[in-house]
Amino acid sequence: MEFARLNLKVDVEPLKAALETTDLWNQIPFRKRAEHKEMVDIWVRFNDIQPFLRKGDLTGLCDEHDSIWYRSPLVPLVKPIAHQIMAHVQGERLGGILITKLPPNGKIDWHSDGYWHAEYYEKYYVCVKDSGSRFRFVDGDIEPEEGDVWWFKNSKPHAVENQAGERIAMIVCIKIDQEGEALCQ
Repeated sequence: MEFARLNLKVDVEPLKAALETTDLWNQIPFRKRAEHKEMVDIWVRFNDIQPFLRKGDLTGLCDEHDSIWYRSPLVPLVKPIAHQIMAHVQGERLGGILITKLPPNGKIDWHSDGYWHAEYYEKYYVCVKDSGSRFRFVDGDIEPEEGDVWWFKNSKPHAVENQAGERIAMIVCIKIDQEGEALCQ
């Protein structure tokens, strides 16, 4: 199984409103590699990037670490959503949180994610804003509605095709035990 919809709907309206006017997009352009070249993102929680920026080298940023909340006015809007998902899936450890935006008719090319973080955590996709995107997998597509939460396997090939409007998604990474894993798939 590559993805599954959780029986959970979250209120994304306050976050969506804040994202309409923020200038926080793409402050950390680490993910601008080929498959992500059409999107912009906001890092809300991940490995502390400051030591890497000070030394001028991002090598090791994706190695094993404890994620921290980045200083952002979005944190008070994101935390309740992350905690709601954590409670729903009986999460044991909260990892990175990333918000991505694709322009109208934008795409994220086919790819599979790696690194320690991608392999250690389960990934949950929260639809913040959508007007017809498809989150594509080999075995099918996620066609989300705003507030939907989906578990997905990011180690499997996936891509995104957007339609007429902006597509904004939040990825929440959570470590769960084996019993919790059965609850969300």
